[in-house]
Amino acid sequence: LKALRPELVYCAISGFGQDGPWVRRPAYDQIIQGISGVMSITGDQGGTPLRVGYPVADTVGGMTAAFAVAAALNATPRGSFIDVSMLESVLSTMGWAVSNYLIAGVPPAAHGNENPTSAPSGAFEADGGLINIAANKDEQWELLVRHLGLEGLLARSEYATRELRKTNRAALKAELEAVLKNRPARDWARELNQIGVPAGAVLSVPEVLEMPQIADRGFLADYEDVPGVGRDIRLVTTGMKLDGDACAVEQPPPLLGQHNEEIWGMIGCSAEEIRRLKEKGAI
Repeated sequence: LKALRPELVYCAISGFGQDGPWVRRPAYDQIIQGISGVMSITGDQGGTPLRVGYPVADTVGGMTAAFAVAAALNATPRGSFIDVSMLESVLSTMGWAVSNYLIAGVPPAAHGNENPTSAPSGAFEADGGLINIAANKDEQWELLVRHLGLEGLLARSEYATRELRKTNRAALKAELEAVLKNRPARDWARELNQIGVPAGAVLSVPEVLEMPQIADRGFLADYEDVPGVGRDIRLVTTGMKLDGDACAVEQPPPLLGQHNEEIWGMIGCSAEEIRRLKEKGAI
């Protein structure tokens, strides 16, 4: 292919890349989640490794490929063979979990819903559900306890610094939850954000898709009478805006081969050539 079209950009996505001892190993998302260490740092401290609740390795691998293709299309001279490893793509997004080990020799571990770098920072029980609170800075800690009516905690020596709050996080969490359990998570989240303490209710996927924040930004798109489904459907869009405008996704996902004539016609194939390709099973 390169001999025919030197400017061609060809992207190959595989579990482990195009070389190395595992070059012929097959892989799915769960395989990569386990091998990459993602499962080992997901779940409760001391518990069984857990799979992330959506196909993170598939997603990150695909996004890495898209970035690579965009870079290759803008390279000079143009023409590249892109080798994307799902394993390496995931490892490159794991941030401090990998870098702390490489630089400081500290192996990462699962911490459940707690933020190991700060306290109080994690998920807390409220009335009817959980709330995430990230009072990572001293000023946020002070704002939080004052809003909860727990000013007395500011004078307690075991909570005097962030490191001490981390050491005593279990006791601190119990004191905060004694108040947080009196009201719903969404009420607390609204008030805490207003005073500068990052907080958010832990929502289900249906709940967040019904939130005004999603509707106001036009994140969801409706498609009428979708082929293969036979009815109207609603899907997510790109999650990005350029100069204030959302990137348009004008058509729903197509059926297999739905646009064969259109695409092959764009590159110069005649109707007869397309017919022969179909007969041969090439398309």
